Amino acid sequence: MIKAMPNKILAYMIEKPGDYKKSQGGIFMQDKDADVTGIRPRWFKVFSVGEKIDWITEGEYVLVDHGRWSNGMSVDGQDDKLYLLDNEGCLATQDTNPLQE
Repeated sequence: MIKAMPNKILAYMIEKPGDYKKSQGGIFMQDKDADVTGIRPRWFKVFSVGEKIDWITEGEYVLVDHGRWSNGMSVDGQDDKLYLLDNEGCLATQDTNPLQE
């Protein structure tokens, strides 16, 4: 079982580069990570929280400032990568998935 170190957060990125965004006018645009439009915060779902962190819990969603996460690693052959988040880069949290309206 993978578990976060005492002062770390492990999470899955739910908003992946290449996903499509819908504008207010209803136009779908592809998000490009290597483009200026890709430089923005992303949402993650928390997988594991270290015991010294008391401001977020497993299963919550966290908005992380651009680039404040690791490269990610595949765990147990799963398609989704697990990322180590920079605690200082966490901007907001919420209980429900922010991408499902």
